[in-house]
Amino acid sequence: MIAAARLDRALAYAGTHTVADIAAAVQQGQMQRWDGDMSTIVTQILETPLRKTLLFFLAEGDGGEIAAMAGPIMVWAKLQGCTHASLVGRSGWERRYAPQLGFQKVATMMEREL
Repeated sequence: MIAAARLDRALAYAGTHTVADIAAAVQQGQMQRWDGDMSTIVTQILETPLRKTLLFFLAEGDGGEIAAMAGPIMVWAKLQGCTHASLVGRSGWERRYAPQLGFQKVATMMEREL
């Protein structure tokens, strides 16, 4: 599967899931997988007491295609009751695609191993 190979690279960078983990979460309805011709996006709806947020969890492939896919995905999320969308990504996304998609920086995530 070509799209799964693209996820391998993004998942290696994230270091949190395997391709099998994503496939299981999608099958169980916990995540959504969106495949384009050259790209894949994985989203997850996060519910908190005050809002429902669509998290763009992974994206791999052609940046222009990913940006084009994001708009219809956000329309779908709104139909699911989401009132917000979040994006976790590398700094290149912050500079190039986030503003184009209407995202603005509200925080910086930092991490360390214990």
